[in-house]
Amino acid sequence: MENKKGKYLKYAIGEIVLVVIGILIALSINNWNSLKKEQIILLSHLQTIKENLKNDESQLLEMREFRMKSAEMSTKTIDQYKSGIIENQADFMETFMSIASEQKFDSDQSGFQRIKSTSMFDTEELSVIREKMLEYNKLVEATNFMEFRQNSQTEKLESELWSDGFYDEAWSQFRKFSNPTKYNDSKDEVDFYKLIEKHGEVKGILLRNEFFVIFVIKQYDKIIEKGKELRVEIENYIKKK
Repeated sequence: MENKKGKYLKYAIGEIVLVVIGILIALSINNWNSLKKEQIILLSHLQTIKENLKNDESQLLEMREFRMKSAEMSTKTIDQYKSGIIENQADFMETFMSIASEQKFDSDQSGFQRIKSTSMFDTEELSVIREKMLEYNKLVEATNFMEFRQNSQTEKLESELWSDGFYDEAWSQFRKFSNPTKYNDSKDEVDFYKLIEKHGEVKGILLRNEFFVIFVIKQYDKIIEKGKELRVEIENYIKKK
């Protein structure tokens, strides 16, 4: 009788052990599948960040070219003013409107936001990528603040020009510039030298732009370089997976 009980006990224990082993194997497989799924999601987000960085770089290069042209036109207009004559009204209008358009770098952060929600983002193997992302975003924030201050000051000076009657005096040329097909026959002539002489805010806008562009382009270049560094780290990580 005791032998039978012993056999049943051993059998029961064996069954329990097998069930436990089965559960552990199932959990292990489930954990592996979850980890694999997280890895796939992570790699997808990293690819998105790579595309975001390429888009940012393209935008920065376009803005860099726009800013450089704007600064060159500002310098040309300032030099003409100092010589006593504004030679080309269309050039002045293009210069003034390029500054008044208030450009701003708009970084694509979609990939950055997505990857932060993954469970693997805080792991040690992503430490370098996290650090590069932080450095990149700090540069973007500093640049956006610089652009915000420039745009705000330009807007303030423009508001003063409105109050001082600058736009009333130059209205015919602004219309011709904005819609040359409709207003190109206008015979009104504006002496922009006298207008600049009368409205010192215009000189302020031109001089600020010439000075500002030097520094903001350096920021653009830093962002582009940091973006390239981050892309290299992402590519190296992906190759290992």
